Amino acid sequence: MDNIEVIIQKIILHILDTNVGTPVLSNKEFDPEQEGFDFAQNLVQKMLTDDNAKNVQFTGDDNKVRELCKNLKQGENDLITVSQSMAAMIYEVMTHQPAIPAADLLCCQTLIDGVPFYGLFKLNYRSNFIHHVEYQGESNINLLVKQRTVLPGENQKPEEAVLVNLEDLSIRLIEKEYEIDGNKDYYLSKQFLVCSEQLSTGQKAKIIQKVAEKLGEKYNNEKFNSVARLRKTVAETMEVGNTVGLESMAREIFRDDPEAQREYVAEVKEAGIQEEEIQLSERIAEKKFRSHKIKTDTGIEILFPSTYYNNKDMIEFVNQPNGTVSIIIKNVGKISNK
Repeated sequence: MDNIEVIIQKIILHILDTNVGTPVLSNKEFDPEQEGFDFAQNLVQKMLTDDNAKNVQFTGDDNKVRELCKNLKQGENDLITVSQSMAAMIYEVMTHQPAIPAADLLCCQTLIDGVPFYGLFKLNYRSNFIHHVEYQGESNINLLVKQRTVLPGENQKPEEAVLVNLEDLSIRLIEKEYEIDGNKDYYLSKQFLVCSEQLSTGQKAKIIQKVAEKLGEKYNNEKFNSVARLRKTVAETMEVGNTVGLESMAREIFRDDPEAQREYVAEVKEAGIQEEEIQLSERIAEKKFRSHKIKTDTGIEILFPSTYYNNKDMIEFVNQPNGTVSIIIKNVGKISNK
């Protein structure tokens, strides 16, 4: 999703602070000359490239948010009316769930490569110190005061956000779990949007690695070997496409052990990955799988390309009779300090 054109058309901001007792809803959009358009554009661009974002769909016959988006698309309601209704819906959930943090709600209409979208970004408050000048008679004292309604910085990724494609009503969603009715759960997807459940590519990457680590120890394959084989398999597969076969991945990780292979597939599916061909992004491949870092109990750290694992022309792990492991790095032409 690089080089995507994002044009922010309209912005409005609402205040969702349950300490106030009611949502403070704006009746006016930002003027084009006001600050905030670059901030909103940055949020949209970061969301488009965030591997924690999920691609989901509205569900149910009577879906309020879907109807509001349809009304916005058809011009029956404007951004002010639609965003006020959605802000009130989120605030209603927040009043019953105190674990959900107070926030400002930035809503916008935007064009992404010419396609109209509705964006909603929940900017959770942070606490930070600001200076405060207090005058005492003819003198003054400079104090530090904790400000509890500081917004996230402009370079931070959105924590909770919704982008709705107004042409096909598909959704891109970033959400967080909070304590909901005594259990950790998502409220944006379940109580606000009412949409299908879907794992992000980031969540899928965590699952396939976590299960590999767990079963690697169980079947005496060691965490290192199972994870190294996983990363090598993903790195090599992603060179020719953006999907990894679950069955073939299990065979590569747990060679000559059909029982471990079957258990790996079963546990990955039980964790929520149902597809046989797992789609991963190029960013995830680069960040999580293309390199492998190991640390020995003697304090030595080595970072090497995942595809070098089991390539004895590059790096070799030799089991010694005394139970230790020797690591031999080969064909090195030059060494530099980092």
